[in-house]
Amino acid sequence: MEGKLKLSFKNRLLLGRILTRSGDQAWDFAVPIAILKLFPGELQYAAFYYFIIKLFNVIFLPRATALIDKIDRFNAAKFGIMIQLLGVILCLTSLAKVSFINIPNMNWLSISGVVILVIFVSGGILSSVGSSFMDISIANDIVPSSVDTNELPEFNAKLRQVDLLTELLSPIIAGFLLSFELNKFALFGFVLIAMWNVLSFFPEFWLLKMVFKSRPDLLGKKFEVKVPSSFIVNLVNGWRSFFKKPIAIVALAYACLWLSVLSPHGILLTGFLKDGWQLPEWGIGTFRGLGGFFGLSATFLFPRLVKKIGLVGGCRAFLLFQLITVSLALMCFLRGSIGYQIAFLVLILLSRVGLYGFSLGEMQLRQLKIPESVRGSFNGFATALTGIATIGLYGFGALLPSTSDFIFLVVVSVMMVFVSFVLFESWVKRRMF
Repeated sequence: MEGKLKLSFKNRLLLGRILTRSGDQAWDFAVPIAILKLFPGELQYAAFYYFIIKLFNVIFLPRATALIDKIDRFNAAKFGIMIQLLGVILCLTSLAKVSFINIPNMNWLSISGVVILVIFVSGGILSSVGSSFMDISIANDIVPSSVDTNELPEFNAKLRQVDLLTELLSPIIAGFLLSFELNKFALFGFVLIAMWNVLSFFPEFWLLKMVFKSRPDLLGKKFEVKVPSSFIVNLVNGWRSFFKKPIAIVALAYACLWLSVLSPHGILLTGFLKDGWQLPEWGIGTFRGLGGFFGLSATFLFPRLVKKIGLVGGCRAFLLFQLITVSLALMCFLRGSIGYQIAFLVLILLSRVGLYGFSLGEMQLRQLKIPESVRGSFNGFATALTGIATIGLYGFGALLPSTSDFIFLVVVSVMMVFVSFVLFESWVKRRMF
């Protein structure tokens, strides 16, 4: 009986994850298309939108996730859901408003146009911060507090499997919804996706309520008492406190992997494959889909490898495998012929096994090594690090915009994987000796 209750508890967490991630993935797929609908042929507006989102995540997410360390877990989860809900409602409001306007003749510099854009961007910021907040609250606080240590590898793998499956399926469903258009409602499909997000929050909230009802012991936790101070002082002190933790080196090593163009889902690599190598859309789409498949395979390998060589050994093996595959990919890229181009793409796909495997290990190390009283703030800064890396990547892309310059981005990407491996090895030696 006890085992069934425990399984039911885990299933509730997984089902809640499906609801959250499916909506997030659908929205992430639809937003850039919505922006291109509003600004036809103007890719820079989509790039600017995501730059703003990442920038605000880096600045405000650590401050928001600090609440996880100050209030009980149920109220923290409610806060995260409410932020996401408010963000989606703001986006829905702006899209519904603009849908009844003649978009081609819309004056975006007018007061109404600026207000619509501000509401849309504000909604995107809140939705993004709320999504990251919920991920940290569930995966980095509730899960390590409720799942036995020896069961963490398998459960973390299931969480990542949910992420990857929704990454594959949600855009397909979203694409189907986007095909619905009304004559006087140009963005009807986007509104349907926004409504999907809004409606998903209610069962998600109910599931979380049932989780805490079945495990009331999770409500109580140790809180870290801090003296109130200004936003800037809190931010500076937060970064100092973050880097004082030995596990911060592992988080930094993981963040380095985000400063890379070698991702099947990356905007820069997609643009290069289309403009530089003239690959057809179906080929790029297949490449992207296979990237998710190879990432999914890592979630099945991870628990088995950890059982054989341990968590630290598994992390090292996955990261070393990624370093080897991207280094070989660089060699193939330099050769340039058709055969080497195919080899380059295959090696990039194989590198996803290493990336996703190390990602799972890094998450579990944070789950185990971070004190309960500072999980929210620490993981907020860790997530902000990946945001900084992404901003840096877009910065490199802006400085090296030509297709012929892409080789330099590939070299930087391989170098960052090497830096990641060196950082992780330095942490292992400090930890063991």
